[in-house]
Amino acid sequence: FASSGLLTVVILFVVAEGIGQTGGMEKALVYVLGRSKSAFWAQVRMFIPVMVASAFLNNTPIVALLIPIIIAWSRRAGVSSKKLLIPLSYAAVFGGTCTLIGTSTNL
Repeated sequence: FASSGLLTVVILFVVAEGIGQTGGMEKALVYVLGRSKSAFWAQVRMFIPVMVASAFLNNTPIVALLIPIIIAWSRRAGVSSKKLLIPLSYAAVFGGTCTLIGTSTNL
């Protein structure tokens, strides 16, 4: 690997899969996210916690950790995951720009 950034992202996805397999984060986020019948309310319920977390943490690990959780949550809620993954990225970027602590999407 020529870039340490690429290696970092690969490792983040391995860690995210490990957390997804244990179900630790999923139980907490299902409580926070709840159930939504429409794609709009699913996006709203997802946007707020992601934005708050991204305001104080790096965006890349947040998105990497939440991708498998959001996909599983969308299946249970009956909402297409396609309508939640791009807003997940937008929420992380928006939250990162709201404070001086949050980061941009660059590694």
